Amino acid sequence: CYEKVRRNIDVMPHRILIMETEMDVMMGQTKDAIGNYDKAINAAKESELIHEEAIANERAGDFCLSQGDVRASNYYGKAYNLYLQWGAEGKADNLKKKSL
Repeated sequence: CYEKVRRNIDVMPHRILIMETEMDVMMGQTKDAIGNYDKAINAAKESELIHEEAIANERAGDFCLSQGDVRASNYYGKAYNLYLQWGAEGKADNLKKKSL
């Protein structure tokens, strides 16, 4: 799966960034995680992929929450608004419940 996405890096750089960041976090390499999530968020935004930007914000929020970082609410808030903008009210509602 990773290799398939890696071949399409020009088309989906945000997905590569999210996947690499997630793998780093799973391996305990969290030093650059927030910066890398932010890069993924910006790449998705540049690609005008609202749902991908929402996912990247949600994953950044999950990471912050797991680290006790207060920025989690900021990322969750952005993800919530993006999900609504995309028309995914159910996902936005689930995220709202999760982040309370």
